[in-house]
Amino acid sequence: MPQGSLRLAANGYYHDDGQPVISYKENTYRVFRRQRQTNGLRSEGGTKDVFETPSDQRSSSLSTRKTLVFFLLLIPLCFGLLQWIPPQSNISSPSVPLELSDSTIAVDMKTRYEELMKQLKEQQEELLWLKKKINHLLPKADMLSNFALESLGACVLKSSEPFPTETERLTSFGRRVRQRLAVTPSVVIQGQPHLIPGHCWAFAGQQGHVSIALSHQAAISHVTLGHISKASSSTGSISSAPKEFSVYGRKNLDDENIHLGTFLYDEDGDSLQTFKLLDHKKGVFSYVTLQVHSNWGMPEYTCLYSFRVHGKLAD
Repeated sequence: MPQGSLRLAANGYYHDDGQPVISYKENTYRVFRRQRQTNGLRSEGGTKDVFETPSDQRSSSLSTRKTLVFFLLLIPLCFGLLQWIPPQSNISSPSVPLELSDSTIAVDMKTRYEELMKQLKEQQEELLWLKKKINHLLPKADMLSNFALESLGACVLKSSEPFPTETERLTSFGRRVRQRLAVTPSVVIQGQPHLIPGHCWAFAGQQGHVSIALSHQAAISHVTLGHISKASSSTGSISSAPKEFSVYGRKNLDDENIHLGTFLYDEDGDSLQTFKLLDHKKGVFSYVTLQVHSNWGMPEYTCLYSFRVHGKLAD
């Protein structure tokens, strides 16, 4: 038994037959040959035997596994990048032509032109409808300057005899009393935005006149005559409305009247009706006379609600 074997035997290193418990037998491994080159040249010794130990094999297997895992991770990453590329990118498929033919461009331009023309026509029709709607809501007389407006300085010089109108009212003792209304012809030139039934100047009979001093000298182009409509009348009739009338103008009080036009007020038309003078280049005028020739059937009196004179201010 070698030296120190008593201590080993005491520690259970040997079997009963004297053989050691741990065997140190050498394992035989396969010899691989590989060539080593230095700077592209074979080494002087030629080939050299290299022995690979189990640790070398494990490191080689681990490197192979790492490479395989790397490629497995790289493949889905590449597919993700391909899907991320937006469809409107500049990358074009070789199968799609880069340039369109002239016929295709011409057809596309024609289609676009037809669409634009259709949209333009629809907008024009919509604007026309809005214009008609505005004209209906806003009378033409409200968009023209009025030189026969009391608030600007116009006044009534003379008129026909007023028709005496009466109304009933109750006194504090409950007694009914008839009262005569005194409505002056100045109501005609007050420029009422809304005509109120009964708020008018009435003259006796079917013929009458009213002379007005304008606020400024003007070249007259239009006149407007107003009366409530049938829809606003409690009886559904406006037989007291003027029918045929004429307009005269003077520059000075001593001048003779110049006939500016004769017109017909339509009982079925709008409440404010504007009439254009056929020849409005007869000079400038400071005074205007409205002469009513007939009404729509009322024999006792005729009502005037509004009268306006339009034109251009004289230089």
